[in-house]
Amino acid sequence: MLPKTVEDIGKLAFRLISALANAAPVRVRGGVAGVCACIDYVIFRAKRRNVAENIAAAGLPATPGRVFGIFRLHVTNVIEMFASSVWENDTILGWWKLDGRDELDQALAGGKGVILVSVHTGSWELGARCLQALGYSLHVVAGVQMNRLLTGAVREAKEKRGIEVIGPDDSYRKLLKALASNGVVVLLVDGNIYTGGVELPFFGKATRLPDGPARLSRTSGAPVLGVYCRRMGNKEHKLHVEHIMNAREIELLSERDALVRIYGAVERFIAHNADQWCMFRRLQGA
Repeated sequence: MLPKTVEDIGKLAFRLISALANAAPVRVRGGVAGVCACIDYVIFRAKRRNVAENIAAAGLPATPGRVFGIFRLHVTNVIEMFASSVWENDTILGWWKLDGRDELDQALAGGKGVILVSVHTGSWELGARCLQALGYSLHVVAGVQMNRLLTGAVREAKEKRGIEVIGPDDSYRKLLKALASNGVVVLLVDGNIYTGGVELPFFGKATRLPDGPARLSRTSGAPVLGVYCRRMGNKEHKLHVEHIMNAREIELLSERDALVRIYGAVERFIAHNADQWCMFRRLQGA
């Protein structure tokens, strides 16, 4: 917990950066993204190596151009996250196409909520805004975002838009309450804010991965769906949603077997979008 004065400075900095990002023409935002990505790419050798190893494990040849492209995409996402904090819903929806909305609506018709597993591909932050703008009750699990100075401001900006942010230190009951209210709980399962986890096969190697999707479904009765984001072009994005398993299917399997099926879908999402997988820590085999 930051002292209130420091937190207020973070919120002021967030508002200032957001205003600048929103006011900047698209070409300027693109130029800034390119410069920042170059600096990041040159300085952080370990991040370059990790990105290359991750996308190679996902089946994509890790050329320097592809690795740099992921660095640039990530910086672009950060700039757009700031800028989009002042965008209205109509602006967000104009950028997105949602595949599989019927799957999501059908799952929510069961009244148990939905567990939506996702990964860091495309523009996942704007993807959350898209779902919120469409009227879904969204609850996202997230740790420190950006840095400790700005994380409170990022959280506040999301919650002002109706997206509840649930931190790793929050009570598990918050997740159950969100599902009980027929909300959509988003779990970015390639992140690192979980504790424990289970070793599962992942791109051919035993990898410790979160067990939350299966465990939460068993407790709540909510089905598990998957979603990924993909940037198709400037101001053009796609959200793809699909059914993975319902609670009854998960109940009939061991937790490990259920997780193997869930992460099989996650592998497929990543392999399909490996060129946009913004994962800067080594994941496979970790």
